[in-house]
Amino acid sequence: MMKGTSLRIRLLVIMMCLTTLPVLTVTTIASYNTRQSVEKEMINANDSRMQWADQYLEELIEQLDTLFYTLQINPQLMAGLTDTDSTDAGNQYRSLNNIREAITSQFYTNSRKIDELTLYMHEKLKAISVDFVNSGSVSPLNIHTGPWSRLSREPVNMYFKQNGSGIYAYHGINRFEDHRLLGGIGVRINTEVWEEVSHILQSEAESSVFLLNDEGELLSGSTMSESSGDIGRRLQELNISEHGLEFRQKDGYFFFMKTVADGQLTLVKAIPLTTVASSARPTIAAGFLTGGLFVIASILLSILFSLRITRPIVGLAMSMRKAHVSNFEQHSVQSRDEIGLLERGYNSMMERIRELIEVEYRQEIEVKNAQLLALQAQINPHFLNNTLQLIGGMALSRNADDIYSITRVIGDLLRYSISHEGGLVKLEEELKHVRNYVFIQENRFLGRCTVVMEADEFSRASLLPRFTLQPLVENAFEHGLQPQRGHWKLIIRIRTIGSRTVFMVKDEGVGMAPERLGEIRAALRGNVTMAADPAAQAGEPPKRRMGIGLSNVHSRLVLQFGENYGMNIYSKAGAGTLVVIRWPAAAEGDERNAEGADN
Repeated sequence: MMKGTSLRIRLLVIMMCLTTLPVLTVTTIASYNTRQSVEKEMINANDSRMQWADQYLEELIEQLDTLFYTLQINPQLMAGLTDTDSTDAGNQYRSLNNIREAITSQFYTNSRKIDELTLYMHEKLKAISVDFVNSGSVSPLNIHTGPWSRLSREPVNMYFKQNGSGIYAYHGINRFEDHRLLGGIGVRINTEVWEEVSHILQSEAESSVFLLNDEGELLSGSTMSESSGDIGRRLQELNISEHGLEFRQKDGYFFFMKTVADGQLTLVKAIPLTTVASSARPTIAAGFLTGGLFVIASILLSILFSLRITRPIVGLAMSMRKAHVSNFEQHSVQSRDEIGLLERGYNSMMERIRELIEVEYRQEIEVKNAQLLALQAQINPHFLNNTLQLIGGMALSRNADDIYSITRVIGDLLRYSISHEGGLVKLEEELKHVRNYVFIQENRFLGRCTVVMEADEFSRASLLPRFTLQPLVENAFEHGLQPQRGHWKLIIRIRTIGSRTVFMVKDEGVGMAPERLGEIRAALRGNVTMAADPAAQAGEPPKRRMGIGLSNVHSRLVLQFGENYGMNIYSKAGAGTLVVIRWPAAAEGDERNAEGADN
């Protein structure tokens, strides 16, 4: 026994090593490859973003160049800059006005990129500024200090400088022959431009974006993170090349560097190496989790294979007992041992469950059929009694033609009620039955009731269960109109809307309280049982409850056509009640098929 146990343990250890070591090796290699893949993907993505931002800034500089040269070749502006001998106040005013018009025109032409344009006149030591508030204010300007100072030292084509809270682009205007300074142009670039650059570049929350001018000064378009101050001090050590896109890994950061337009601007993006680790962490964690699960599975399999055959049989029996039945598929019995015994028991259980479910379904279908047959055979004895009383009264006071009409309509009603030919009838037959009922009610309440009935031609071919519409009209008379004094009005409309036929009956009667409406709607949904009639609780003869007829009609439509069809009811106390039912409209050819079946 001890030898057998020792051998089983040795086999278990060997199997565990053979199954777990490959899984651990593959998991480690996969984790390393995942990190390298994430790092490579991040580098490629940021290379593309740097190229995108470079193109965007190149277009900005080209637009600024166009603006500067457009102003520089303007003859009136250049004449104003070089006209220093004129002492005529009128000429000076006109010259200044021409300059103002020229820079104002260019400002509004480029107002999507700039929000201030300033023209410096060196001979006059003055500047004219245009923005969205001022249209040409003149002020003195000393260019020997501040951001304009580079113009006084040497001819400058274009350079960027931080001035206050904004970034300005400056351009010198020099005479061609001797490069003597005539003036300069400065524009403040809209902050939305730098926000767009930051939006393009900052794909990681921990990254920092730096924007530098050609003198290595940090501009306000930079986007800082918590570690940006430490990174900014290291930018001088990077020795950024003036050509192409560079990538370096230094001091725990990835640096992406790109000079724009021959070094006029420099873009630097810094991403902590921890960002790469955090990006790869979910994938690596998933890999280790998967590897761990495989290791656990391998250990469990090793244990299972090392144990006796009875253990998996018991596990199989317990799993079968806890499993949910999703189908009735039976398994073929392949052996005569304990497993075969379990399979035969499982097959017997599946067969028994299938038989029980079939019996339950048959009973439910029989109950529904009985309800439908009972509804077809149902007829209101109060209505027949009132009709017979009406015939007797008319026999005393009217001619025989009226009596004939009434009796003929009653005959049609009874004939339709006792007919059992098929479950579905054409809407036209149901409407004929409804008209007979309405005819009786109009004669019963002669001069007091107005009924409006409208039906489009296409709807008449649709099919619906027999005795669907008349209970709704009867409810409207019994519960909506009869409790109301004065004149009655009932509106019946049938329309085909899309793929559905809609029947609407609206009475302008007493309506119902919200509580009663809620009870009826709940009964239609099948959530609650209709409350007992208050009169019956008081010992009086119970009245017919409106919700029963409506619930029967709704149930028949749902059983016949599905949950997407049925009834809705709307009512307000004192304003009447609207009942709407829906069933499938007649498809193409249904009308011809129905006529053929009638013939």
